[in-house]
Amino acid sequence: MRSIRFVASLGVLVASAAFAAKPVLRVNGVEVTDVDLTMAERAVGSQMAQQGLQPTQDILVRHGVDQIIGKLLLLEAAREAKVTVDPSAVATSIDEQRKQVGGAEAMAKALTQAGLTEQDLTRIATEQLMIQTYVQKVLATKATVIDQEVRGYYDQHPNEFQHPEQLKLRMIFVQVPATAPQVAQDAAKTKAEGAHKRIAGGEDFSKVATEVSDDPSKSRGGEVGWMRQGILLKDLETPVWALKTGETSGVLKTQYGYFLFRLEDRRPAGTTSYDEVKENLTSYLKSKKLDESVRGVVADRRAKAKIEVLDPAIKPALEPPAQPVPAAQAAPKAQAAPTKPASPTAAPAPDAAKKP
Repeated sequence: MRSIRFVASLGVLVASAAFAAKPVLRVNGVEVTDVDLTMAERAVGSQMAQQGLQPTQDILVRHGVDQIIGKLLLLEAAREAKVTVDPSAVATSIDEQRKQVGGAEAMAKALTQAGLTEQDLTRIATEQLMIQTYVQKVLATKATVIDQEVRGYYDQHPNEFQHPEQLKLRMIFVQVPATAPQVAQDAAKTKAEGAHKRIAGGEDFSKVATEVSDDPSKSRGGEVGWMRQGILLKDLETPVWALKTGETSGVLKTQYGYFLFRLEDRRPAGTTSYDEVKENLTSYLKSKKLDESVRGVVADRRAKAKIEVLDPAIKPALEPPAQPVPAAQAAPKAQAAPTKPASPTAAPAPDAAKKP
């Protein structure tokens, strides 16, 4: 009988106490343990906390179970589609995770605490990349959007493109989990301070961002676009909105790591033009179609799957809720392809990228 574990982030492993894993669920013959469920619940809780939500334990269990089942079914689909991954990509993924938890020694400790081995870690990383590849190369090819759809959405939803006062920002993010050991915390701080010193010395912010930042925006020189108030993490709002045009912030510490921002421009409330929003709106509509496709695959397979409850305590999580989950408690949409933890800024992109 096979057993599988999905790890949302190794920061979760560091925070996990070592204890014997107990099977709680079986999906098409694959066992899920209480360790797996605990980590899934923590991942869901972290995602929801970033949105300012405070879920109950029942909500965490329900969405944790849903995410685990969804990932297992997507992995099945990837295997059936003959998806393979390059071992070098797996090695790179593991190396990145080692850095995030503070190096090889911290990684070994985290694995021991979670009852995992290096072989488990390789398998987990491989399976995560398989799902990602399946979504990107099989499902994403069908999630096409034509210009007429984009223009039609823009014309039919004019209120969604009204914006309040906004800042145009560039960002450098040095990621380090709050649970990482002090040596990792110190290294991240030193890295962020080094970036700030380079910029203060006259180097171009975008160049430094490309070389230093851990955020995907590094490919754009740290550009995260126009942002309104209330989008950034609370720790960042006040210092960033106090910046003057052309000014760079100091090193800003949050629970996710260290940030630097540069204010490129500031504009008053108004309407975002179609040309300005077109690229982000196209990405948004493609993402929406892809999300629907992923959910469709999971729903179709779940209807046919053999799901066995091994722990009566989680049985309610597999039953339809007595009433719809209130919006204030609902979990955020699960990522279709679980890879390394996403950037922890609440929304480091223009409004149109998140919601047009």
